Amino acid sequence: MIFAARGLLVSLAFFATVYCLLSALVVLAWRSARHIHIKERSNICSANFLFGLRMFAFAASTLIAVIFTFPSFWLMERAALDEDAATFILAACSLLILGAGLFRVLKAEASTMKAVTQWTPEVRSTNRSGPFTPTMSAALGAPALILVGIRKPRVLVSDMATTVLSSRELQVAVRHELGHKRSWDNLRKVLISATPFPGMSHLENAWREAAELAADDSAVRSRRDALDLASALIKLSRSSKQWSEPALASGLVSGSSSISLRVKRLVEWRVNRRRLQRTWPWTLSAFLLVIVTVANNYGAALVLTHRLTELLVP
Repeated sequence: MIFAARGLLVSLAFFATVYCLLSALVVLAWRSARHIHIKERSNICSANFLFGLRMFAFAASTLIAVIFTFPSFWLMERAALDEDAATFILAACSLLILGAGLFRVLKAEASTMKAVTQWTPEVRSTNRSGPFTPTMSAALGAPALILVGIRKPRVLVSDMATTVLSSRELQVAVRHELGHKRSWDNLRKVLISATPFPGMSHLENAWREAAELAADDSAVRSRRDALDLASALIKLSRSSKQWSEPALASGLVSGSSSISLRVKRLVEWRVNRRRLQRTWPWTLSAFLLVIVTVANNYGAALVLTHRLTELLVP
């Protein structure tokens, strides 16, 4: 039991070390390459790439700690207690990171639920946007259209949106929100909130912009749809400053997106823009290749991890 507790302690310490190092590298790399980021690259792959870059440090640190650090400690470490105070400090930093992430998620969830409760005192279904569309009517200062919820997300449509927008504009606007649903963008916001690190705000804002552009692309099926969505954005953006978007929700007109850029892209919409969305087979193939390579060299990887643990964790 004591030996297992030591392994957990060292794994947490190694997690904190690797997480901070990788996160710092991501922040520095993004700041160096930010001028290369072209906002006109508006396909869903760019949103996925930015989200993957944002979550890379946490995912890699967690996998290394669970798959390599603890097993290497269990198989290769001496039974004698030789961890010093720095190991305990690093483990405490790891718990602090995880605790801060949990606090941020709970706080964001509470503020989101409070806003949704205020907007929907009497929930009413609406079919204005078309049949079989999961939409609910909202009022009392709610954003025009917004996707709320994680496990069972739903689209809230404000009374103002149903008044200002035409039937076609409302349909394509709802499809934009359903694009956020298919991409699990609200869940992604939860994961971002759960993995805090200073200096990530610029990368997070870039991902939010790319997510809005990707949702625009998923909503548009023809040039007429593109013009209808552009018209809806122009109409609703005039009152956007009156709306406050909760942390765990995705609105049609949000402060994280450039309305002028989105309108420009929609006006210049082309059918062949959607070709770049089909890159997931290559990503999956690369992921499987990494798994096979690691599995074939797992013993050597454990030895290397144990040496790194001895070097990085006192």
